[in-house]
Amino acid sequence: MEAPRLGERARTKLFHLLSEDHPDPVIWVSRLRTFRDFESAPAFATAVHMLFQLELDDLEAERLLEHVLRHRTSLQTALGRDPGVRVAAMDYLSNVEKRYDNPKIVETEEFEETERYARTDPLTGLGNRRVFDDALDREIRRSRRYGWPVTVLIADLDHFKAVNDTFGHLLGDLVLERVGEILRNAVREADVVCRYGGEEFAAVLPETPRIGGFAVAERFRRRVARGSGERAIDGHDVAMTISCGLASYPDDGLHAAEIVARADEALYGAKRAGRDRVCVHYREKRKAIRFPLKASTVVRLVGESAPRVRGVNVSQTGVLLEGDPGWRVQDTVTVRLERPASRAPDDAWDLPGRVVRVDVDPKRPGRSMVGIAFDAPVAEERLMSRVSLAPVPARGGRGTPR
Repeated sequence: MEAPRLGERARTKLFHLLSEDHPDPVIWVSRLRTFRDFESAPAFATAVHMLFQLELDDLEAERLLEHVLRHRTSLQTALGRDPGVRVAAMDYLSNVEKRYDNPKIVETEEFEETERYARTDPLTGLGNRRVFDDALDREIRRSRRYGWPVTVLIADLDHFKAVNDTFGHLLGDLVLERVGEILRNAVREADVVCRYGGEEFAAVLPETPRIGGFAVAERFRRRVARGSGERAIDGHDVAMTISCGLASYPDDGLHAAEIVARADEALYGAKRAGRDRVCVHYREKRKAIRFPLKASTVVRLVGESAPRVRGVNVSQTGVLLEGDPGWRVQDTVTVRLERPASRAPDDAWDLPGRVVRVDVDPKRPGRSMVGIAFDAPVAEERLMSRVSLAPVPARGGRGTPR
């Protein structure tokens, strides 16, 4: 059985709880149960692994700890002093349950340091693949319980082989180290960024829907492109870009392996589309992610007799509007997106297109939903910065808003 895992912050909290060798048994077990419920993680199994290096399921681990604490009380009565949890555990496991033939006491700090090395990529200082897998499993369990979304990003350095071939592997390692630092500083404390393998990085974003994940992926992409050009690496100017793919739970899958596979598909879609871009996986057949319009964006139709409309959402390829009836498919139209609060001249943005969909609501015969396809795709960066991506509120105190 693989040793149970917690996130780094949760492991630190548990480590401090277990550092007390003479705890009150009732309070100690109560705190472990509270910890298990709050973290939605196997607290007792992790505690047993830390203390005794045994790998048990959580129920069996809880029973073992209760036996050890009762044995400690018996030893305290016989000896006239408290032997502590660790000595009681050694005696119980060696002489009562006989799980160990030749037990060995390991300093807790030394054990934790060994565990930390086993979970850290030595080059970038990020978590390794093991940390990523544990974090994704943990956040999916939490999401099933509370109904929150989880988004996974997989990012790959573009043309990294050419860097190794041109400058050598030592410089390639410095590039990976620089990118790892950039990505680490681009996320919240609650997010988990790891080196996935080779020149691939991955992130688990708790309580984050697709839109928030897209914002983080775009931040990754922009900062890597800017950061690699701002200062030389070992005296060499190495311009680097990344491609990103993302998928979300539960929209793209209900299990970790499925979500990772969908994110990987999206990554290869970004590579095929020309690299240095973000691609989002969709079960439906939409080719572009849709964003809600900012409240400050006003949508108008150009023309003297153009009907009044209200913007619903926008994508690279079109916009969804709510307006008066009378639309016909294939009508040509120019959509104007305005930011009245801004004085920038390019904040009045005309986008020509044609009507491709008209849905009349039978309950509201005076209104219709109209889909307009733009004549030419719009850069997602411009959508993000000017008219789209309504603010995402903070979610449950896990970090700052996206």
